[in-house]
Parts: sequence; C-alpha cells; structure tokens
Amino acid sequence: MVNQTYRDKILKERAKILQKTINETEVAGEQIEVLEFLLSEEKYAIDSTYISEVIRIADLTPLPCTPSFILGIINKRGQILSVVDIKKFFNLPEKGITNLNRVIVVKHNEIEIGILTDEIIGNTTVNIQSLQKELPALNKIANNYVMGISKERLIVLDIKEMLLDEKIIINEEI
Repeated sequence: MVNQTYRDKILKERAKILQKTINETEVAGEQIEVLEFLLSEEKYAIDSTYISEVIRIADLTPLPCTPSFILGIINKRGQILSVVDIKKFFNLPEKGITNLNRVIVVKHNEIEIGILTDEIIGNTTVNIQSLQKELPALNKIANNYVMGISKERLIVLDIKEMLLDEKIIINEEI
C-alpha cells in the first residue's frame, strides 16, 4: 500500500507539472519566426514571412537626389534593388560599412527593398502578445514602424507598415 500511495503522489505531481506546461503554452499566444540582426549595437528583428533572402552588400551605387536613408541601389541577379539604411531613418548612430554588413531583402505585395544591417544574429521566435507596444525611447518615426519590444530587448519591426509608408517610396521626376 505504501508503494501505491507513493506512486500516486508522484503521478499527481507529474500531472500538475504537465498541466502547468499546457496552460503556459495556451497563454503563450501567437508566435512568429523572426530574423534577428544588429543596428548600432541594438537587436532588431523582422518577421520572416516578409524576407525573401539575405545577401552581401556588393557594388552599391549611390543615387543622387534621394533622401539620406536611401543608401543606393544594387544589382540582385539582374534586378535593381534599393537599399535603405534604417539607422539613418531612425536617427541611430552610424557605424560604417564592414564585411559583416548584410542586406535583408524584404517584400510585401509588389514592393521589394533591401535593408542594411550591421550584422545578422540568426532566427528566433517571438510571442506577439508579450511585446511591449509603446517605446518612449524611440522617436515618433521609429515608433510607427515597431510592432513592439520583447523582454529580451529585441525590437520587432513592422516591415509591412514600413513598406507601405509613402516616405520610403521615392517617386519623383527631375
């Protein structure tokens, strides 16, 4: 009988632990996979569904008469791609271009641009419901393009909002 009681006690404790794990999973909410990267020593992320690829920065051609955050254009297998330096767009300190810099190619509908990063960290998942929405440390422009910040201080960008903004799309004739 003692063995049966002891076994029942262990099984009940295991059941409580499993129930707690199940409840935490249910509360966790919607998860998204993101690509994590560095900009001026801060960690940022972009939802992977908007990323088509990550490429090295090569043969960047500057464009005259464009805003300072438009770094230039590159040739991606015969396609001309604008490269945006969002550090300038967010008024972050600049670091200069090194061999660690990469361009994240993002696309939504027919709009495709490259985003310059200081360094790629890797892929991770983020719980959307756990993101803090208001970021008083960021300027007004940056706040418009941020989904939120995680507990790990990962700033998740809202690329869809950024790509649909008229400030990014340059459509002027000279």
